[in-house]
Amino acid sequence: MDTQELIEALTGDGGDPGHTVSPVEKLRLLHALSRRADELAGQLSTEISSPTQAALLAHTVERTHRQTEFSQIRAAHTAQRTLVQDLPAQNLEQVRAIAEDPDAFIRSRTALLADPATVPSGLMPFKDTTAFLQGALGLGHFAARDRLHAANSLLPRTDIHGNACGPRYPKLAEQVHAGAARLGAATAAARKLDKLAPSIAAHPEMPDLAGRLEEQVAQSVAAGIPRATNSLFDALADELDNATEQEPSPDEIRAKTGIFVTKRTRHYTWMSMCMLNADAEVFLSHFAASGNPRTLAGNREALASAATGMTPAAGTMADANGATTGGNAAETPDGPDWFTRPANTENDFLEAPAPGPGDPLNGTVPGADGLTPPQRHLQTLLNLMRAPNKPPGKGTTGLPSAQLVIHCRLDTLLGLAKGAGWSAHGLEIPIGEVRRRLATDGVIPLVLGGQSEILDLGQEMRLAPDYMRRAILARDGGCFYPGCTVPPELLEMCHIDGYAQGGRTSVGRMTGGCSCHHHMADNGLLTLLVHNGLPHVILPKHLDPEQLPRRNAFWQRPEATLF
Repeated sequence: MDTQELIEALTGDGGDPGHTVSPVEKLRLLHALSRRADELAGQLSTEISSPTQAALLAHTVERTHRQTEFSQIRAAHTAQRTLVQDLPAQNLEQVRAIAEDPDAFIRSRTALLADPATVPSGLMPFKDTTAFLQGALGLGHFAARDRLHAANSLLPRTDIHGNACGPRYPKLAEQVHAGAARLGAATAAARKLDKLAPSIAAHPEMPDLAGRLEEQVAQSVAAGIPRATNSLFDALADELDNATEQEPSPDEIRAKTGIFVTKRTRHYTWMSMCMLNADAEVFLSHFAASGNPRTLAGNREALASAATGMTPAAGTMADANGATTGGNAAETPDGPDWFTRPANTENDFLEAPAPGPGDPLNGTVPGADGLTPPQRHLQTLLNLMRAPNKPPGKGTTGLPSAQLVIHCRLDTLLGLAKGAGWSAHGLEIPIGEVRRRLATDGVIPLVLGGQSEILDLGQEMRLAPDYMRRAILARDGGCFYPGCTVPPELLEMCHIDGYAQGGRTSVGRMTGGCSCHHHMADNGLLTLLVHNGLPHVILPKHLDPEQLPRRNAFWQRPEATLF
């Protein structure tokens, strides 16, 4: 019996359709074959001495790797289809243990726990399939999201009527399955085709046009030149915009308009802005007004004094004798004291990604107001420009009062040490700009751990006042849960010990958390504690068998103890 006959005998029905092999037995076989394949590859890598055999091994392993990538999106699709996020914690912990040590499962000594007999209730360990892939498999948030998007774009699916149909992008799926294109490139192309979908739908030749465009994109992806593929998408977008005389649809407007963060470096942030021509006229009108030096709007001296960067070089500061002190200052780590990471603490759940479509600033999912985050940001600027006589203030609809929070070491500010300031969202601010802001802007001093403010209210108040909230967010940055990207403006204040259980309302015994993770902590699914003077969280055992205290590393701040 050859290998193929053996596999068919183990996984088929043996000629009797009534006695097929169960999925559990096939899972046992998959574990065994996976282990055996790894052992064979290791043996061949040391035993082969023939270059011909080595070439075949390289081809085989590479093809296996590409097939495994496709199997990953199949597994993600299966997890989504079966609502794996609704499994109770004990099932998830058993599955994790089997995946780490499958010997007993392969030999049929361990049986899988039964699925829940009823619809689960209460707060589950994972809110959706993306959270399962991120927490259980250790994927980053955006990697998990992209894997599910690839599954929904490149695999056969079921339409809204329950009918089976092919992939949304069959030509891209064919390229990936045949090994002619990498999964990552095909997934990125599918996302860009999604952005073009509203424009394609408005075209009179929509069905034929969609097929032709996907064919061009699939050929470009198979060629393996990302720059050429990006140029192709740019050309297609421009051609589609100019091809129709109809008004853009609401879906097309939602997909294209807004302010998007496209790139960040140490000193700069790039943004891309797209709006309807009627809105662009508001900007052009303001630009023209600021170009007239005979008006208050175009006052050259006022514009120059307000322009960022029109100050001496950062890192220098004149002392009482006019000499600069920044050049000979002692070297210290950038950022405040609490930016030093505590010892013996791991922060490896999620690294801050480069801004992209999944970044919270660039999100494409409309909120309750029907606007996406980029559209909301654009509308805020338009409101400010359209209402110059209505100064922004707290509670003013559509005209928020922005607050710039900069953290900086005192010795750096005084020119006794080299460093920089940091914004509340983790952006580096040159120390020269910090000093200029202190001299020209309204300043709210924040002395953490000082004597100027009450930092512990005991049980007298349940809700933390604004000054205490600022101190907590200055220390923790964002949500306490590792990998959570909810910005500080949307966080709730969480009592580490629980206010109902006698917890104190104090900076040292509170931390910031999003609504979801705050409720998980209140319900006992997460454990909050103070470790090395800083708030930490212990995750459920099925997510972290080692049960180590962890902090959120998403904001990329080295941190240090405050209390």
